[in-house]
Amino acid sequence: MNEKRYVVGYDLNDTVTQISYSELNREAPMSVAKEGSERKLGIPTVVCKRKGVSQWYYGNDAEEVAKKGSGMLATKLLGVARAGGKYEVEGQAYDASDLLVLFVRRTLTELSLSADPEQIVSLVITVDVLDEKTIELLDKVASALPLNRDRIRYNTYADSIYQYMIHQPEELWEKDVFVFDYSGKGLHGQDFRINKNTTPKVGLMEEFEFEEIRMPDIMLGSSPKPEDIEEFDEDVLVKIHGFFVGKSISTVYLLGEGFDPGYLNKTVKYMCMGRRVFQGKNLYAKGACFFARDRAVNSSYLSDFVFLGKDKLKFNLGIIMERNGNEEYIAVADGGENWFEAGKTIEMLLREGNEIMMIITPLNGKDKKNLRMVLDGLPERPMKATRIRLRIEFSSETALKATAWDMGFGDIFPSSGLKWEETLDIESNDTLKGK
Repeated sequence: MNEKRYVVGYDLNDTVTQISYSELNREAPMSVAKEGSERKLGIPTVVCKRKGVSQWYYGNDAEEVAKKGSGMLATKLLGVARAGGKYEVEGQAYDASDLLVLFVRRTLTELSLSADPEQIVSLVITVDVLDEKTIELLDKVASALPLNRDRIRYNTYADSIYQYMIHQPEELWEKDVFVFDYSGKGLHGQDFRINKNTTPKVGLMEEFEFEEIRMPDIMLGSSPKPEDIEEFDEDVLVKIHGFFVGKSISTVYLLGEGFDPGYLNKTVKYMCMGRRVFQGKNLYAKGACFFARDRAVNSSYLSDFVFLGKDKLKFNLGIIMERNGNEEYIAVADGGENWFEAGKTIEMLLREGNEIMMIITPLNGKDKKNLRMVLDGLPERPMKATRIRLRIEFSSETALKATAWDMGFGDIFPSSGLKWEETLDIESNDTLKGK
């Protein structure tokens, strides 16, 4: 029996999906590639139905079938599914989310030569943005995969590239690290920095857009002249040079097809001056794979580093409650957690009164804040004779929802059946407001 266990990072996007994987005890992830070629890393995010029969193809095979005129290609699966769209194929409408599920299921079979589904102990799907619609969509995908649901997690590209970065030698991230992603519609960047003077080490990120720099084929057309390419390169170089002035940068990562050879030779040469520069197309998948392994083995990286990116809670949330006759601080949500994974349900005895006090501790050094939830209408009872069930959840990194139920106290004081729901914007309020 094969006792090997695997972790997988899955970069899902509208162009080329990347899959990285590794054995649980290996350091460096490997990537799915056609014929082992770096140029053919990844799987085109497309599916195609063969005309006249119920037979679907994905990736390169789908492109070949469509190229021969034997079927119609369904492209941009993630974007169309996010929009709730459909594809019309031979007079029949197919929900884009269903085709996305089909694509992900089929692409994971690429791992079958190395890992059976039951051998995958952790799968992290990484995408550009994790909004409520995308999370709902990924939940549908995850529920259709032949893996236990608790083995599947999601994160963003920012989180994945951060995970990739901290698994590299420390000298590569002792100063600011810049990531340039030249794919999709244009050039997008991220500035990562790690504060090593805190425990745990805190990773911060700032995003920026070069809205005037679009993809080369958009800027130059499909058959550009050499002089047009040179002029384009010079223009981008001026903008990048101006952006770099005054910044202490140790490492630069270049992602996306916009950095393919032939367009930005001078710009890339300038970026390499006094900096370590790396180029690749599968770093998001590799970063997700590192994170999948860290979660599977409860790695020290989880306690030694915390990333406060866009979708992360930037505070600790706890509650003071009585336990075994003593007041204790109970953690409800930790800074660095994804907002969509944070929160919990707890049961507590009210010592007295009709209020629940929660404590917000910002990770930026600002003062703590007390959040007071008032349970209006709660029946008067003796001290420690009211049991409350409290559920905390989040709808964004700053939006908290608290739901409380009166559970009574056994047969002596039956539950009133009352329920309270309150919401809070943590950035602008210091007390819970009724919904």
